[in-house]
Amino acid sequence: PLAVVSARDQESTQAFLQQFELEGFFTAVATALTCQRTKPFPDPVIWAAARMGVAPENCLMVGDTTVDIRAGRSAGAQTAGVLCGFGREDELLRAGADLILPGTAGLAEALAAR
Repeated sequence: PLAVVSARDQESTQAFLQQFELEGFFTAVATALTCQRTKPFPDPVIWAAARMGVAPENCLMVGDTTVDIRAGRSAGAQTAGVLCGFGREDELLRAGADLILPGTAGLAEALAAR
């Protein structure tokens, strides 16, 4: 199962998913107001894991910012930083990313190799 954990509001998150015809791929979508606290707190990651029926430690939080990595680590999830957004490799590693990838396209290959 897949989930989206975004600090964006519900409307813009849904608009993004619809624009790129992605809404059917996700079991859960956590937005800024889904939980009392949003990233970097672990709350939305834990919420998404519960909706997917998976323990947080069996999840992989993929993100392009230190806030994403911190939220995933705080929830007990594994983390992968991607360099196709705002984050830099050095800061994502300092935040605790378990894996760094140039972009999301290499995610399936990287997971298969582990």
